[in-house]
Amino acid sequence: MKIPIIFLSLTLALTACQSATALPTTVPLSTESPTITPSLQPDTSPTLVYTATIPATTSELEGTILQPGFSILKFATLYRPTALTFDLSGNVLVASADSNIYILTDNDKDGHADTKSIFASGYYIPLGLTVHPVTGEVYVSYQGAIAILTDSNQDGVSDSSRTLVEGLPSTGLHQNNNLEFGTDGWLYMGMGSTCDACAETDGRNATIMRFNIETGEKEIYASGMRNPFDIAFHPITGELFATDNGRDDLGLGAPQEELNLIIQNGNYGFPNCWDSQDAPGCEETIPAVAFFEPHSSADGLDFYTGTQFPNEYQNNAFVGIFGSWLNPALETGVKRVILTPKNGTYTSEVSWFVKFPKGVMPLPIQFGKDGALYVGDYINDAIYRISYGVP
Repeated sequence: MKIPIIFLSLTLALTACQSATALPTTVPLSTESPTITPSLQPDTSPTLVYTATIPATTSELEGTILQPGFSILKFATLYRPTALTFDLSGNVLVASADSNIYILTDNDKDGHADTKSIFASGYYIPLGLTVHPVTGEVYVSYQGAIAILTDSNQDGVSDSSRTLVEGLPSTGLHQNNNLEFGTDGWLYMGMGSTCDACAETDGRNATIMRFNIETGEKEIYASGMRNPFDIAFHPITGELFATDNGRDDLGLGAPQEELNLIIQNGNYGFPNCWDSQDAPGCEETIPAVAFFEPHSSADGLDFYTGTQFPNEYQNNAFVGIFGSWLNPALETGVKRVILTPKNGTYTSEVSWFVKFPKGVMPLPIQFGKDGALYVGDYINDAIYRISYGVP
C-alpha cells in the first residue's frame, strides 16, 4: 500500500514441586538386624508459585489493547509523522508530511515531550531518517534524494546540508523509503515500485539499495520487493530485514504482507511471486520469513535490544501495521515477531503486541535509547510512547 502523496503476561508462573515416591506398606519379618536405607518421604510443603511483579500501568489512548504491564502515553502532537529516529543524546527526531524535520526533547523523563522545534525544513515527502552512529549527522530520505544534515554547534538546528545522492526514481506509486546504517558502514535504503504490479523500467525500483557514504559508490543489494518501507539489522547476527507490501489487484485475500530476510543479490518475487512463492517461475525467488494480513500495510520495523521490557522481548522484531485503504475493517497496531534460525533462514511466531482503536494508523516505529517504543500515528498527528510500567 502507498502512503498518499497528499501526505502521506504476563503472569509468569513457575511451579516447583518435588514428586513423592511411594513406599511399601508392609515390611518382611526378619531375625536379622535390618539394613537401614535412606527413606524418601512425600514433600508435604506447599506448592511454590513464583509470580512476576506486574507494574502499574496507564493509557492515554482510549481503546488501546496492551500486553499486561505496559503503558501508552501521548508523547507529542506532530503533523503526520512519516519517519523517526534518535540523535546521539537520545532526543527524538521526527520527519513530517509538512516537509519539516522536528526535534523533540523530554527533559524531565515523564514520557511527554517538553519541547518541539524545527531541526530542518524543505524536504518533500521525507520517509526516512537515521543518524550516523559516530558523527551524529542526520540522514534524510526524501523524494528522489538523500541529504546529510549537520548541527555543528549542537543548538538543535541544522546549520548545513549536503546531498549524498539525488535523481532516484521517485515518480509513480512509491519512492525511496527508510534507511539505516549497516555494520559494514554502508547506508541501506528501501526503494518502492512505480506501479502496483508491473515490470520496472528502472532497475533501482522495487529494491534494497546501499550507498558508500565515503566514496559515493551505490548499488542494488536485493530486488523483487514492491514497497520495502522499512529496514532493520538483527542485533545479534547483523542480518538485514525489511517489511514489504504486496500488490493490490488480487482481491482482499491476497497477497499477504511480509517480513523478509534480505540476502545480497536475492530476488523476492515482485511482481509475479508472493506468499509461498511455489508458482511456476518462482523457483529462484525467496519467500518471506513472516506474514501479515493481506493489504494491512506492514511498514515500520525495529528490533528490541533494551532493558526496559521483560527479557523475553529481547531481539524480537516489531512491525507497525498501518491498516488498509482497501479494507478499512483490518485492525492496526504493532506485531511482535519471534524469529528462530532454521536452515539458513528463520521460522517465526507472529502475535499482536499492541492493538490500536479504530482510526489510529501507525507509520514509523522505533525503540528509543530509554528502551520504550515510539510510534508515529500518521492520521491523528501524534507520537505515542509505549513502555513497561509508567515512566
